[in-house]
Amino acid sequence: MNSEEMPLRSAGDKRDRLRIHLDNIGHGLIVLLPMAMAVANRSSPLVLACAALFVLASRLVSDGSDSYRLALKGLRSSALVFAICGIVYPLVTLAWALKPALGLFSWGEAVLPAVSSAVLIVSWRIAPPPRWMVGALATAMLIAAGFIVAELLFKLPLRHLYGGRLATFVHNRPVVTLLLLLGPVLVLIGFHRRWMLCWLVLLATVVAILESESEAAKLGLVAAAGTFALSYAPFVWVKRLLTVVLLGLIWMQPFFGSTVERIMPEKVIEATKAGNSEARIELWKAFGDVSRRYPIFGTGFASSPHMGSHPVAAEIDPAYRTMLNVGHPHNAFLQVWVELGAIGALFLTGLVLWVMKSLSGAPADIRRIGLVTLMTTSAIALVSHGAWQGWWIAAVTLAAALLTLRPAPSQPVE
Repeated sequence: MNSEEMPLRSAGDKRDRLRIHLDNIGHGLIVLLPMAMAVANRSSPLVLACAALFVLASRLVSDGSDSYRLALKGLRSSALVFAICGIVYPLVTLAWALKPALGLFSWGEAVLPAVSSAVLIVSWRIAPPPRWMVGALATAMLIAAGFIVAELLFKLPLRHLYGGRLATFVHNRPVVTLLLLLGPVLVLIGFHRRWMLCWLVLLATVVAILESESEAAKLGLVAAAGTFALSYAPFVWVKRLLTVVLLGLIWMQPFFGSTVERIMPEKVIEATKAGNSEARIELWKAFGDVSRRYPIFGTGFASSPHMGSHPVAAEIDPAYRTMLNVGHPHNAFLQVWVELGAIGALFLTGLVLWVMKSLSGAPADIRRIGLVTLMTTSAIALVSHGAWQGWWIAAVTLAAALLTLRPAPSQPVE
């Protein structure tokens, strides 16, 4: 080796070490996300954004910007155009929103985790994450679930210590996050490879959900179990059935509240009083009335929190007018209609069709868990949470990003 080669090799070694450090930090932050949510239930967008930045930096250090150009070439231009339009159209609607400045902040809160997950997806096309990430993420989920159960059973002792908010509902967001990540993490680990860890994570997450106050998470758990059982039927029929169900839900939203009120038996409403079913129906009727008055373009992005002071409030039925002061309809599909109109519903329709098409070409186990995650997300979105909350977008998009990975091949048994 001559003297000129020594500095080159030294520089290359330093670059490799930097790449590895950045990669480990980025994926370590992904691992920490469930525990961060258990302690601070709005932290996931920041954690996910930092993780994406470190992973992006590691790929740029290793392969430069050309690697991202090559990775993006593999994506269909129609998908990129659809994604860009889906991001830009809400910005356009701020022109007629009641409070565009606050709407712009909400747009940023939603876009940050979505873009962060997109960066991870493209980065993982260049180079997969470290092999330890998924197992470590499962362990972190187990710890987070145990923390939540302990907090709920023993009246929030740790929150007394570190000064967190002393209310049991603060764990609703963390348990929803755990539920959405559960399927992708389990399929990537594989029950046949690490069955003990898989069962522990599954049982701990289910117990955390059942102990929590989140009726939405419990509904999501039921949807997950039902979809998992249904997924063993021929995929083409399951795909058609679930597509019809989801598109039907999207396009019936302007009349969703009145429809539920008409078809839901009184016994069911009584049985679900703990989940505020009566109030939710009134809420859906009020916001459904708004959506019918602004059917094409909606009232503007992130207008729901200010709907009580919107001019439309004076026009709707006084019987449920006060429900517009709640902040959002506790139904993401209906919120899309209220704020983005039928054009927003078209974007949702396109998203459902694109997801179904993507799952059609996936391996059977990823396809099955993809359907489970889609229906779990839809069930939760139908009854709870603001559509644009950053923690919610972070959980959904990180779950989707994990489903773009493939399980490690089984080690041969000697």
